[in-house]
Amino acid sequence: MKYAVLIDVNRCSICYSCEMACKDEYVGNVFPPISYSQTDKQQAWINVSEIEKGKYPHVKVYPVPKLCMQCEKAPCMKACPVPGCMYKTETGVVVIDPEKCTGCKACEKACPYEAINFNDDKNICQKCTLCLHKIEEGKQPACFDACPSGVLLLDEESKIKELARKKGARQMNPELKTGPKVYYVGLPSMTLAGHVIDSKNLMDVSNADVTVTDAKTNEKLKLKTNASGNFGAAYLNKDSTYSIEIKGTGYAAKTLKNISLDIDYKHLGNIKLNKAG
Repeated sequence: MKYAVLIDVNRCSICYSCEMACKDEYVGNVFPPISYSQTDKQQAWINVSEIEKGKYPHVKVYPVPKLCMQCEKAPCMKACPVPGCMYKTETGVVVIDPEKCTGCKACEKACPYEAINFNDDKNICQKCTLCLHKIEEGKQPACFDACPSGVLLLDEESKIKELARKKGARQMNPELKTGPKVYYVGLPSMTLAGHVIDSKNLMDVSNADVTVTDAKTNEKLKLKTNASGNFGAAYLNKDSTYSIEIKGTGYAAKTLKNISLDIDYKHLGNIKLNKAG
């Protein structure tokens, strides 16, 4: 059975439980022939990057857990000059044999996701194995099991692909054509956001209907403002312009036209609605 991973960025609370669980699992522990002990410093087989988008005071932080992508066409495997050092298991996991690694760093240089770490003490390259020793026993990887928010999901590849399709998940840097087996929900993208308020009392307008229309394709994205009156339309086309129609209960409809995306996280600020009638 081949596995794949779904990561929901929107659920991440930046608690770093995944990073700590990885250290707890591998520092001082050896799982031959899959992995050697991880160093307690300078290595992170999974790490949470905080990507900021926008400008003050309208800024959004995307916490993105990053680990080995277990690529179908792994550049690291092609780059490794040592026969049998890097191989792919029946589960689809890419493994670096710590007994055969010569520390040449060819794989580290070839990985476009910077997922390979170098162990100075042992002169070997190391990376995430998806806790192969665990999943072969029907268990979840250590970082997945430790996550309190359900950010990380491991399952059979076809099930993950179907779930990714339903949730609109994307691979990281698909243009590299490495075939990563990790799919992300909520990755940073071209986003148009706003804050809807009452024009008189300046209170938030929640549960208002927001329709974002792409002028080039006429595709419509239907949203609702949250409890704080905010909305955000993601995965937009930077080469198009957009119109936004907002309808709140008891308010006159409002339309904003010819909005271009000159930055990848554009916030329209406060959008004021007038009471109907």
